[in-house]
Amino acid sequence: MDIDPIIPPPDDDFEPSQPRPRGGRRRFFLPVVGGATVVVALLCLAARWSPAFYRDRLPPGGPLAGRAPAAAAAAAEQAARRLVTAASAWHADFLRVGRWEAVFDERDINGWLATDLPRNHAAALPAATSAPRVEFVPGGLRAGVTVGRGPLMAVVWIEAEVSLRAANQVGIALVAARAGSLPLPHAPLLRQLAGRLERLGVVTEIRRQGDRGLLLVYIPSTHQAGGFSHWLESMRFAAGEVAAAGETRRGAVRPQSEP
Repeated sequence: MDIDPIIPPPDDDFEPSQPRPRGGRRRFFLPVVGGATVVVALLCLAARWSPAFYRDRLPPGGPLAGRAPAAAAAAAEQAARRLVTAASAWHADFLRVGRWEAVFDERDINGWLATDLPRNHAAALPAATSAPRVEFVPGGLRAGVTVGRGPLMAVVWIEAEVSLRAANQVGIALVAARAGSLPLPHAPLLRQLAGRLERLGVVTEIRRQGDRGLLLVYIPSTHQAGGFSHWLESMRFAAGEVAAAGETRRGAVRPQSEP
């Protein structure tokens, strides 16, 4: 007697196991990596961009090009000496009772930043920073510095409005802050600036002024052993220069005039 084999009915939900194609994960992974690489490259390029005011105040070839040409280096040294002379004259007047005033040229300051600062005061610069430069404009300034080196280099720069709100009281409001062309948050920069100024012996306060922060700097009148006090009574930023004037007094009498 022949017996037919029992054949199970077909299972519609059953599918024979098949090896998963290996190329699928690769086809997904490669575009993601490629896209991330492009984004990182674009961010690096954006960070390396520098504003015209900063480029114009660097030696040919940029901050990492090495030594400046002899003529440019000599001009920077001469400018630095002019700044030191002007600052010494102002300091002598500042210590005497009476009126004082000072005018500082942007070119002299940048010459000092290019020569004397890295040579004699390098510790004053934050770590991994180099080539600070400034531009004075009506009502304030622009300032930039190179941060890092090689592919991680970026130019961090700010534009700020600076005003004298009362005797010995300076207000600083950031108009722009960027790493290259990438915007930076203003509040952390103001806090960092406030901390550095406080280490120099001034009192600071950060307030809100409309939609932006305002850093108030309270300069101490610095009473001395002879009972002197010093008062900054006017300050003016113009294209290429900054001017200040005030008075040294006997005692702590605060000036009545406001800027």
